[in-house]
Amino acid sequence: MGHAPMFADPDFAEFSQEIGLASLGASDKDIERLARCYWHSVEFGVCREDGQLKAYGAGLLSSFGELEYSCAPYRPAGDADEYPELLPWDPVVAAETDFPITTYQPTYFVAQNLADAKQRMRKFCESMNRPFYARYNSNTQGVWVDRAVALDEQLAVEANPY
Repeated sequence: MGHAPMFADPDFAEFSQEIGLASLGASDKDIERLARCYWHSVEFGVCREDGQLKAYGAGLLSSFGELEYSCAPYRPAGDADEYPELLPWDPVVAAETDFPITTYQPTYFVAQNLADAKQRMRKFCESMNRPFYARYNSNTQGVWVDRAVALDEQLAVEANPY
């Protein structure tokens, strides 16, 4: 199924954009933390709707077995007898939670809804220590930066020697 259908939801699109904007000027450690948040949400995110678990992460939506394993209230599900751990969506915790890439996830973060997940992610991103803060400006369709950013010419040459 992929990521594209979910980007039709404005809250999901803005959620993903928050992570991308937060990566601008972020340290390598913070990039790793953002990547974990991305994995636990955009790839393997779950939310509650009318008391039931619903998947919104593309990794879940593209795997019938893991979709059943993560969201089904019964066992066995997805060829597994155990239940995964379900934690409330908290980017601070998700940012420090490692994940396997070849097995079902042992832990899923459950959002109240996509709007709440977006607000929590925005708050987390705003708390990151970066040399500048970037926001998307829908009027100009550009990225607004809160201060002048100097280009390190040597780093630019090293990054793109051609």
